[in-house]
Amino acid sequence: MADRTLIPCHIVCGPLGVGKTSAILNYLRHCAPRQRVGVLVNDFGPVGLDSTTLEADAPMATVLNVPGGCICCTMLEELPECIRRLVSEQTLDRLIIEPSGMASPVQVIALLQEAERELNIRLQPAIVILSTVDFDEEKFERLAYYHRFSDAADILVFNRCDQAGESKIKRAQEWAGNLDPPKLRVLTTSHGELPLEIFELTEQATHTRESLAHHHHDHSHDSTVHSGGFVLDAARSFDKEVLLINLSRICLTGIAENQVLRLKGVFHTHAGWQTIEIANRMVTSRPSAHRRDNRMEWLTQPGVVDQTRMLMEIDRPVGFAGDRRGLRGSDR
Repeated sequence: MADRTLIPCHIVCGPLGVGKTSAILNYLRHCAPRQRVGVLVNDFGPVGLDSTTLEADAPMATVLNVPGGCICCTMLEELPECIRRLVSEQTLDRLIIEPSGMASPVQVIALLQEAERELNIRLQPAIVILSTVDFDEEKFERLAYYHRFSDAADILVFNRCDQAGESKIKRAQEWAGNLDPPKLRVLTTSHGELPLEIFELTEQATHTRESLAHHHHDHSHDSTVHSGGFVLDAARSFDKEVLLINLSRICLTGIAENQVLRLKGVFHTHAGWQTIEIANRMVTSRPSAHRRDNRMEWLTQPGVVDQTRMLMEIDRPVGFAGDRRGLRGSDR
């Protein structure tokens, strides 16, 4: 029988841009009003954007940020202390950890398994989210990057199904159903909407200490991927349409021969506060509850794009008649 004095601890992980923060936020909106939930976020960039989004949209939760991109490398040694800080601030009913999409989840899982009693936590089944839009059988089988996530999953979720056809959704489900060892659950969804009952599951389908140890050191990063970010005063205002046009251009063509792999920002615009991001080769925007400042972070490859250049690119004057025709993405 599970020890009820230990805090249930959930890892919600997956590649960049698959909807991890949206999934956590959806859970908090439903459950945080009646639960004391702590959230530990490892943002991929230096400014802590996902954690500030959660703080603004779910103020009833206690959120702690570990910035800098990879909780499984330089930040791994900080993880136990961060958990202690969260637990010491208040009595928690539940703890959720969101590693960066650059992190290797098996290393996080292995560390937490070894420290459950010390940290007063009980590790729950690992939730791994993948993008249905990105699904390709050959790519997912060939690249170790995707194996790191699928191997770590107890519960495997294919998100963004609203942007994928029925054929691709079916192929993704069939691929996941053939994984060995099998998963506790294979789910399909959109907008990060997860059934609340998966947070009550306790059995871990795949993780033994032996299998995790086998993967423990199997982790490397592409040295050509670089992060950047900025924070600007809340009084600074942007034109939303100009932002969307410029970000659509950046999404398609990059910056100075650098591809923009991921970008996310919260902006004070003439149309109100907006969260705008580049993920899965699309630009999306939605209203934001964050009001403290403008902030943005990004990943580029193969070179570095500094703050000055990025600001120049996103705030560049546009010829609206021609540029509107190239605008891609959606408001949601």
